[in-house]
Amino acid sequence: MARPLTGIEPLLPVIRQRPLGLMSDIDGTLSPIVSRPEEATVPKDIRELLRQLVAKGVKVGLITGRSLETARQMAGLDDVAYAAEHGLSLWLDGQRETAPGLREYEALAREAERDIRTVCEAIDGVQLENKGALLAMHYRRAGDPAAARKAVLAAVARSQAGRRFRAQEGRMVIELRPPLEVDKGTALEALAERQGIKGIVCLGDDITDIDMFAAARRLHAGGMAVATVAVTGEEAAPEVAEAADYAVEGVAGVSRLLREMVRALP
Repeated sequence: MARPLTGIEPLLPVIRQRPLGLMSDIDGTLSPIVSRPEEATVPKDIRELLRQLVAKGVKVGLITGRSLETARQMAGLDDVAYAAEHGLSLWLDGQRETAPGLREYEALAREAERDIRTVCEAIDGVQLENKGALLAMHYRRAGDPAAARKAVLAAVARSQAGRRFRAQEGRMVIELRPPLEVDKGTALEALAERQGIKGIVCLGDDITDIDMFAAARRLHAGGMAVATVAVTGEEAAPEVAEAADYAVEGVAGVSRLLREMVRALP
């Protein structure tokens, strides 16, 4: 179970490693959760702190379920790595890479979208987002979120194309993801290996971020210094804090942590 992180001292053995990696989710971690996903953005103060960490040699990787284009727009940072769509798309050293087999699911996602769209449009407050090879159904603004969730899951089950995907639930969202052996954890491992990282601070707030924490534990078992930090809040699933070493409260807690990291690094 995560322990409250009230200062930088417990992380010093990790952040003294070189190269140091900061691997972080975006929504709910660096960016506050908002009712309309298209309005989310990384606040200016956090963006500036990330820039300062990059300037100090930290390898920053943003690992998100968003599309690559949306993730880069939200963060507004060029000198960082991105693992978008839960690791299906990577952006590293100015180059985009996609997971093998992904193209097949882009066509299937369009079929599933046609099957599911009618149900989503019939429920006020439900928003369907096409991310290329992934679909996300947001029901945060629905009058009855529980009923909306049930209706969306039923529509997915009726869709022949939809059943080809892996359904993953998050904070007021249902995602359809290609059943490939790729997730936020494999993305973290890939970024760590390819950038020669020796220590990792990993931040996340949602169920899919547990894959990152599990990957960090695997790297720790191999000798790497790591610290996993859950970002807690009213909607955060308790499993996230249970899987982490430490916890901070909300995006404001992340901002304080990043500021202390900047101060602690030479």
